[in-house]
Amino acid sequence: MDKALADFVEMLRYSDVPVSISESVDAAETVRLFGYKDRGLLKTALAQVMAKTIEEQESFERCFDEFFSYQINPDLDPENTQEEAENPETSQTAESSPPPTAANDDEGQPSPASGGGEGGGGFSGEQSQGGATAPLIDLLERNDRTELTMAMTAAANAANLRNIVLMTQRGLYTRRIMEGMGLDQVNREISRRNQEGDAAGADRLSGRTELLFDAVRDMVERQLALTSSGKAKQFRQDILKNVRLSNVEHRDFKYMRLLVQRMAKRLTDMNSRVKKVKNRGHLDIRKTMRRNVAYDGILFETHWKQKHKDRPKVLAVCDVSGSVASVARFLLLFLYSLNEVLPKVRSFAFSGDLGEITAEFDRLGPEEAIPYAIDKYGGRSTDYGRALEDFKDLCLNDIDNRTTVIFLGDGRSNGADPRVDILKEIKLRAKRVIWLNPERKSIWGSGDSEMLRIAPYCTTAQTCNSLNKLELILRDLLKSN
Repeated sequence: MDKALADFVEMLRYSDVPVSISESVDAAETVRLFGYKDRGLLKTALAQVMAKTIEEQESFERCFDEFFSYQINPDLDPENTQEEAENPETSQTAESSPPPTAANDDEGQPSPASGGGEGGGGFSGEQSQGGATAPLIDLLERNDRTELTMAMTAAANAANLRNIVLMTQRGLYTRRIMEGMGLDQVNREISRRNQEGDAAGADRLSGRTELLFDAVRDMVERQLALTSSGKAKQFRQDILKNVRLSNVEHRDFKYMRLLVQRMAKRLTDMNSRVKKVKNRGHLDIRKTMRRNVAYDGILFETHWKQKHKDRPKVLAVCDVSGSVASVARFLLLFLYSLNEVLPKVRSFAFSGDLGEITAEFDRLGPEEAIPYAIDKYGGRSTDYGRALEDFKDLCLNDIDNRTTVIFLGDGRSNGADPRVDILKEIKLRAKRVIWLNPERKSIWGSGDSEMLRIAPYCTTAQTCNSLNKLELILRDLLKSN
């Protein structure tokens, strides 16, 4: 697969068109068969391979038109261009010539190896063998569009222009490309001419350098337009996955919910697959003998011991006071998004009194039930002892060796007794007790924090203040069942 096609596949993936490895191989074979000469035919053929739904077809067409339509054609002599416009016969030859950056493939068709032209809009290929070798000063003096374009493309590749993500990076990449082309030599030549009294030559070279700056800046902005939307989206996702949940702004809640649902779907897919195990592991002697009684004890049929993967019962107890409420919001959303593999989730919320909110989730759904729970049970002085007493009265008898109890809270009980004796009783009954604390471990036990007393009565107690950490904890929960 050539680099231009690889970058086009990457652009599609950033634009929510999931292109698999096998589809990428099919796309490379399609390009080999049809080439880049007929863009309409190539677009139709690649769409059959890569776009699978109407939405993906629309994204594919937009990405294709943007990626395969860009031509780099720097012109450092506008006056000459105006003369060519007034004399179309003179400019006909130049317009009909093939794009300067396009190398030829085996069938004589333009290839997007160097970006631009009929082939591709990315700057991802290798410079052709006939690449620019003359100094930039000479190219500027001759206004050699072909070699200037090749030099720009080579410098863009060296500067990794394809990695541009943010608008603020435009100046940085423009400067890197110009320096890669030989800007320092040009500046020294301009200074030398001024010192020797050749002001006209210095002004001419300086003016063409400025025009080259404009051409490079256009190339950078075009590449940013091609990749920024998808890469910026990915960049934003990576940031939101690692940001402290207590610092998430309200305007990002909707986007965070989509991230949680996507992560939960991935965990669901990983843990809902039926793994077929046949003739593997330990032989079950008793069942094998019983099955073969009809054959006078001859072992025609064997039975193997298989480990049954049980779906756990989950009780989620969430502190919804203060900054902990934002973390509770995403934990509850995560748990209820895993309903295929965690169908038995009961939820409780507290700050002072504790109450069950499972019915509200079933009736309203998580989008409405979570704000309802925060509004009803939040905003009070936190009392872990009172909350554990209410929890004991509500469901202690329902806890058995298949139950996982998840507590979410900072362990700050405002000086009240945290009732760790109840927590100890819960641990003796449950399969595991998990305590998630949004605060870092270095401040556990400081001030009114009771975490040093709480942690010994938990199967695991750890910091959880981002989506990535929350996903890892729930992944471990699912694996251990």
